[in-house]
Amino acid sequence: MNEGRSQYIGIILISIIVYLLAARFFKSVDAPVDEDVAATEEILSNDSIESNPSNIDTNTIEPATIIIVENGDSVEVDAADYAAKNRLGAFYPLANGSEEEIVLENELLKITLSSKGAQVKTVELKEFKDFNHDPLMIVEETQQINYILSLANGNTVSTEDLYFQAKEDGESVIFTAPAGNGSVQFTYTLPSNSYLVDYQLGLNNLQSVLDTKADDLELTWDYEAGKHEQDMSSEKTKSTAYWKVFENDVEHIGVGKSKEESIEASILWLSFKQRFFNATFLNENTFTDVTVETEIESDDSTKVAGFHGEMAMALDFSDANQSFDMQLFYGPNNYKMLKTYKNDMHHVVELSADFFLFRWVKWINAWLIIPLFNFIEKFIPNYGIIILIMTLIIKMILMPLTFKSYVSTAKQRVLKPELDELKEQFGDDSAGYSRAQMDLYSKTGVSMFGGCLPMLLQMPFLLAMFYFFPSSIELRQESFLWAQDLSTFDTIPLLTWAKSIPLLGNHLSVFTILMTISSILMAKFNPQMQSQPSQPGMEMMKYMPYIFPFFLLFLFNDFPAALTYYYFLSNMITFGQQFVINKFFIDEDKIKSQLEENKKKPVKKSKWASKMEEVYKQQQLQQEQKKK
Repeated sequence: MNEGRSQYIGIILISIIVYLLAARFFKSVDAPVDEDVAATEEILSNDSIESNPSNIDTNTIEPATIIIVENGDSVEVDAADYAAKNRLGAFYPLANGSEEEIVLENELLKITLSSKGAQVKTVELKEFKDFNHDPLMIVEETQQINYILSLANGNTVSTEDLYFQAKEDGESVIFTAPAGNGSVQFTYTLPSNSYLVDYQLGLNNLQSVLDTKADDLELTWDYEAGKHEQDMSSEKTKSTAYWKVFENDVEHIGVGKSKEESIEASILWLSFKQRFFNATFLNENTFTDVTVETEIESDDSTKVAGFHGEMAMALDFSDANQSFDMQLFYGPNNYKMLKTYKNDMHHVVELSADFFLFRWVKWINAWLIIPLFNFIEKFIPNYGIIILIMTLIIKMILMPLTFKSYVSTAKQRVLKPELDELKEQFGDDSAGYSRAQMDLYSKTGVSMFGGCLPMLLQMPFLLAMFYFFPSSIELRQESFLWAQDLSTFDTIPLLTWAKSIPLLGNHLSVFTILMTISSILMAKFNPQMQSQPSQPGMEMMKYMPYIFPFFLLFLFNDFPAALTYYYFLSNMITFGQQFVINKFFIDEDKIKSQLEENKKKPVKKSKWASKMEEVYKQQQLQQEQKKK
């Protein structure tokens, strides 16, 4: 009975299976066939696995398959392979292959190109070394340029996923991806003695393959900046992204910051810049719909910065062959060299602060400091001597202002006894003292600001140097005296220790120490400090010139040796000028006689002096009212 029942059950199950197979067979035969794309699919292998996972033998699982209909026949194919074929369309044969590497080389660059994605794989700057004196690799499998092609079947293809056919042609390498009756073609050409790589994309006879309704070709550019300098923190603080707006200025994201920005205007080039080097993507036409992102983390020791750019270029399928002429720049941030390209790339060299009140400093650097530096560089090979000569020349240019400042200081020194008497007379009445001081200066013809104003006019040069030296790649790895590299801080073993000290680090810069000492000596022997009377209630200000240099010690300890060396030289030359002018060119007795003569002359007040006098009178009235 049981046996018979089992037979019946077996017959019934077999009948059901036969019926299902027959139904599927006749259904597949009768179904209309689409000649372009096979229609009917059915998953065979995974259903039983999902219904009873405990029975799975992981060693015998076969790849998922599907059944498709081709020319009226049911065919079992690999599911992943079929999906890739459907997604990539005519580019499917290029989804797999072997990578081929080809080297382009000139006097300045050694570029390794890869057939996988037609990418720049590595770039060596042959004239530079990194901080370990190893070859400087500005790209070391750290860049990816990817174009997103919209296909006629509605899918997209990324060029980074395709294996191209490579061919060398003299100074050029041509990568070709055949598709249908056409092809995608990338051409790299490296001219001799150039940091610019000519880079061309061609879309040839692809109307049947690509979506001809697409208006734009989208692309992405990812780039990672590696460590090339000893001081990684200084590289991070100088890293940013620049771009040239079409028919407008060069702009950038905030320096040393992680930030994302969408650019509404069309741009001519996009540059990913670190302290001394940059990678720039240039277009003969324009990039549109640009988004730029920088990732700069102070505690990330794996890289200096990460950059990401998204862009688009206009498509026009009215022409069977479309060509996009571009360039790639891999090289140094050398202001003089970049300016020869005449595309405003020299603006990636930081010559001033972003703050609008200090942007004018870049014109002093561009019109005076850099031309002077480049001129002296032609004749003097040692950069320490070049900085010394530059300092002397700048001091000579400013000599008339310096002399006028010391003469004015001498006049104030002659008047100091009278000012001291006024101070005793008015006591805590600061408004009354100030008005009497103004009257005395007016009678004698002495300017209150005659001593400090000429010195303030020298500040633009100090600020210009503050940005010039840290940005000058010419100083990179150039030694002078004990400084092994003028582009970074200098130190000696005696002033270096293992554990980092807050605000100071693990070293002391020798030139910074010398700069601090010279600043204190300047304050001690400055006749202007000795002659300037302190205002009532402001007595502590006379100590600031001695305290301030110690703040500079902490501030400048990590700055380039070239900068602190320049400030030290500037202080010492000023100290020498001060001694010579006061010793041989200023006669205080003669100045005193002149001031006495000025007192006898009628005083003609300027509008500014009259206005200041009125202000003092109002202050005095307010104080008297408060006392009442």
